[in-house]
Amino acid sequence: MKKFAICCAVLVVAAMFVPGAQAASTKCYHLTNFCDGVQATQIFVGGIQNQEVVGLWDWLCFANGDGTLLVGGPNKFGSQPVYPYHGGSSIYGFAANFTFKPLVHAFDLYGTYDGQTTQAFQTNQPFTTTKGACNPLGPRNPGTRSTIR
Repeated sequence: MKKFAICCAVLVVAAMFVPGAQAASTKCYHLTNFCDGVQATQIFVGGIQNQEVVGLWDWLCFANGDGTLLVGGPNKFGSQPVYPYHGGSSIYGFAANFTFKPLVHAFDLYGTYDGQTTQAFQTNQPFTTTKGACNPLGPRNPGTRSTIR
């Protein structure tokens, strides 16, 4: 019995250090004044990064459960959005980065069109979150506009 307990303890400790064994945490971001859908999953990856955030952003408010990819760190992640989301030849050129401040429930969204200058798409805008995936991804607030329009 003692050997079994030691083996279980070793497995538990090993699982703590394997990134794939860590539970992922998914949130749905509700951008109060906008129709965008933002879903982000935080994953333990170890190393210098420690935590990676991946997700989807329905920046055109299609509400079809699809979006462009997001990547970054906790409370600060972004994308180089493209449309159409799947294939096609019409691609917009810009990059955007969200910064969420959970304590004050506000976010900023900055971006660039040329890689040399920056533009504030939105600053100090309210948001809330719910645990789990967005269902649907967007639009969150029918009748409102996208954060980048």
